[in-house]
Amino acid sequence: MDPIYFKIWELAQPYYEQGRPMDIAHIKWMMRDAFLVCQMEKIDDSLLLPLVILHDVGYAKVPKDNPFNLDLRKAHMEEGAKIAKEILEKVDYPKDKVEKIVYYVSVHDNWAFGDDEVYKNDIILGVFNDLDFMWLATEKGFVAIADYLKLNHKAMLEYIKNDEKLINRPLSTKTTQKLFANYIEERKEESKWMS
Repeated sequence: MDPIYFKIWELAQPYYEQGRPMDIAHIKWMMRDAFLVCQMEKIDDSLLLPLVILHDVGYAKVPKDNPFNLDLRKAHMEEGAKIAKEILEKVDYPKDKVEKIVYYVSVHDNWAFGDDEVYKNDIILGVFNDLDFMWLATEKGFVAIADYLKLNHKAMLEYIKNDEKLINRPLSTKTTQKLFANYIEERKEESKWMS
């Protein structure tokens, strides 16, 4: 992994420390899997990795409230785009890529507003959306979201299975499909000994 990503993370981490409690674990996991997907699918990591690292920094600048609230979601994307631009300029990231990444941060949760097309027309946003969603099925993400939503293990599995993402924005690569299937299988195995 290019050392520049660690510099970006170093500058982003203080924002995450001010944001939502689960976000540091979310970003660290996402960086690893995003890098793997880039390698397997020949995707431009110089766009995807900074997007992954910076996408939720805006939560540091918005009120602490329900992250499912649409006004808050919109505000965190707007604030996040400003912070992303500052961080990327600070590390002298290529200007053409800064523009694109800032745009991505500014629209990364547009699905919550009914805009699914943006993910289908751009592989970077498509894979990003896959990974952001897959966090729900990871060991830490599953527990964090289930606790937040007050769902037991079985109900959380149903919640993921019935998520509109799988219909409206299907997983965009073979690698994300395989990773997701593996995470779901792990959670199903856990539920066997929880019953």
